[in-house]
Amino acid sequence: MALRVMKIALPETGGIVSGPGEAEMVRIYETEPSISIIEQYENPALTAPSARGIWMLRSALDRGASTIIVSGIGSHAFEFLEGKGDLYIAAGMGIEEAVENFKSGKLPKLDHPNHQSDHSHNNEQ
Repeated sequence: MALRVMKIALPETGGIVSGPGEAEMVRIYETEPSISIIEQYENPALTAPSARGIWMLRSALDRGASTIIVSGIGSHAFEFLEGKGDLYIAAGMGIEEAVENFKSGKLPKLDHPNHQSDHSHNNEQ
C-alpha cells in the first residue's frame, strides 16, 4: 500500500510561526516518509493590496498543501480556507517545534477565526 503524502504549509518570520498575512516566508513540508522541508518562498501577502492572508493561503494550496499551521487567522482568510484544507494553531512556537507537535498530534485544530481582521477594512459596506 502506498504512503499518503501530505503537504503542510507554515507562514514564518524569524523561525517563528506567524499569521498568513504578516509572515515573511512560507515553508512547505512533506510528511512521508518523514517530515521534511521541500520548499521555502517569500510570502506573496507582503505585496498584496488587500486580503493578505488569502494570498498566502492560495499560494500554499496551489503548491499542494492540505494543512496550514498558523499563529492566528482572521475571518476572511478563515472563510477562504474552509473546505479546502485543515488549519492548526501554533502561536508563539518555533517552526521545528510546531512541525514536531503536529507530527505527534499535539497541535489544536482551529475551527474558528482567532484574529481581528480589520487590517484594511475600517468601514463596513
